[in-house]
Amino acid sequence: MATSASIILLSSGILFLNWGEFTQDLSLLYRLSSLPLLVAVMFVVISVHEFAHGLTCKHFGGEVREIGFLLIYFQPALYCNVSDAWLFPEKRKRLWVSFAGPYFELFLWALATLTWRLTNPDTWVNSAALIVTAGSGVKTLLNFNPFVKFDGYYLLSDYLEIPNLRRKAFRYVGSLMKRPFGLEAPVVEEVSGRKRAIYLLYGLPGSIGTFALVGYILVTAGDYFIKSGQPLYWLFSLALVGRKLRRRVRRLFGKARDAFDDDDEDLQTSEPKEDLPTTGSNGSSESSTPAPSEPKKKRRSRFWRRCVKYTKWTALGGATLAVLFFVRMELRITSPFTILPAHNADVRAEIEGLIEEIYVTEGDAIREGELLARLSDREHRTELQKTEAQISQARARLRMQEAGPTEEEIEVARAAVEGAKDRLAFARARLDRDKNQVERSLISRKEFENTQELAVVAENGLSDAENKLQVLLRGTRKEEIDATKAEIAQLEAQKRYLEEQLQRVEVRSPADGIVATPARQLKEMVRQVIQKGALIARVYDLKKLTVEIAIPEKEIADVRVGHAVAFKVQAYPDRTFSGKVTSIATTALGGSSSSSGSQPSLPTIASSGSSPRTILITTEIDNSSLLLKPGMTGQAKVYCGERRIVDLMTRRLARTVKVEFWSWW
Repeated sequence: MATSASIILLSSGILFLNWGEFTQDLSLLYRLSSLPLLVAVMFVVISVHEFAHGLTCKHFGGEVREIGFLLIYFQPALYCNVSDAWLFPEKRKRLWVSFAGPYFELFLWALATLTWRLTNPDTWVNSAALIVTAGSGVKTLLNFNPFVKFDGYYLLSDYLEIPNLRRKAFRYVGSLMKRPFGLEAPVVEEVSGRKRAIYLLYGLPGSIGTFALVGYILVTAGDYFIKSGQPLYWLFSLALVGRKLRRRVRRLFGKARDAFDDDDEDLQTSEPKEDLPTTGSNGSSESSTPAPSEPKKKRRSRFWRRCVKYTKWTALGGATLAVLFFVRMELRITSPFTILPAHNADVRAEIEGLIEEIYVTEGDAIREGELLARLSDREHRTELQKTEAQISQARARLRMQEAGPTEEEIEVARAAVEGAKDRLAFARARLDRDKNQVERSLISRKEFENTQELAVVAENGLSDAENKLQVLLRGTRKEEIDATKAEIAQLEAQKRYLEEQLQRVEVRSPADGIVATPARQLKEMVRQVIQKGALIARVYDLKKLTVEIAIPEKEIADVRVGHAVAFKVQAYPDRTFSGKVTSIATTALGGSSSSSGSQPSLPTIASSGSSPRTILITTEIDNSSLLLKPGMTGQAKVYCGERRIVDLMTRRLARTVKVEFWSWW
């Protein structure tokens, strides 16, 4: 026992830690090819479950007189008759017989969970273990449910030592429900205080749960069938359920003898009906049949009882109608919401560089313009110094151009021209001399060519000297001065750009708020190179938050700007926050439109399987306490004004009739 319990606890922990992987693997079973394996595995599990009941009964000395085969919801299964367990005088043995089946199935579930976790996902063993893990887990919870006539119900009945607990509890609750309406209550046996408490604790949740479940199924099925354009299926289902419940409702509000009687147990039990007339000590029947000597008195009394009853019902009906048509209640539309910051400032790098230091951490309050981080500025400072030197050089050249040549420069240029003339005269004289000598073959041809080359160089030198003199005499051209000025302007613009870049190495907050970037992420950014425009931190204004509420399309007509809104967040269930509707979106989301977070596309006709459309409304709430955080979720109530109770009860039905039913013809 201890070993199996330890394995069950271990498997529960494994399944909890691997729940995401379990749900992902479970989706692989949603295919037709898995159906044969599913039926076979569950048949084996159910058979083992029944064998556990039988073997436990045999262990305690009982006999298993019958074991058979049947279909449960079209699924093959075995059954085991362990009625001998009711003959055990010890309650402990009876409880063990009932407990053995679900507990052994729970043990199989634990073994299957371990097998699923340890085997290869692509094998049939893993698939079979996955089926047992999913199927037996749900089935065990259902088996231990005391409100359904499975093992849990019989365990509770045996433990309390109250046979037919369900029938007796429902009959007792039914008698209590009839009394306020003046109906004839069934005769109920005198029970002790302990039994009355047990009947109430079992019968009330069972009755309410049964009708609530039936109502939920009808509403859900009706919504699905109406939206899919198949209302006849819903009407057919409604007729079947109404026929099933008609007998119980009639017995509850009529003169039937057993209110809330359980049909199954009426057929199986051999106990006498407790609400039949009982026999007194003298052996005569204590029925309510009037004595023959008092017919008129009895008829008169019955007449007045009927009058009183009809008067009560008339008064009750009138009061109900008055409440429905004259009493007004607040129309509240409930929907989930998401909290967003009213002002969200992203702090981004304006230049590319290396982050040297970050001065804030998550949760720090920061003001607009306050230093948040600093980038490395060495490269930009080097470029700035180089640009400043180029500007100084260009400005000196401009001053020289604007001042023009000096007298000394002109005299030097004239002297250079005279010297060039002398060199040219000498070169020409030598050329004439060498020409005569080469004709007389006194010098070689190569020497004569060298002399010619010297003469050409002298002519070019004279031309250059004269050009330089002319330039000095004319002064600097205006175009050259303008080019130098343009160069200086370009260098100054580059200097201003570098100075701005140096200012941008200091990253400052663009707004007041709270640093919302995780501290670990901020710490990891230090000494990292970031690109221009990269996100460094987020600054949220948390003192005022925006709340987005997704209102269903069918409810939006009653919502107006200015309506009061109350909020309950998951983190603070004991506190209620309030605000007012500030805006209503102009476009519906959901259905066949784009996903959340992107700009919704134009509305299109949604298929029957699409998700319901919603319209976002926003409101701003004060968060001076800083309790609320962006991203929190919860439920919101929009107060849309008072309406008559009858309008509140029929608003959805009226919308269905006016829209859905209208489309049928």
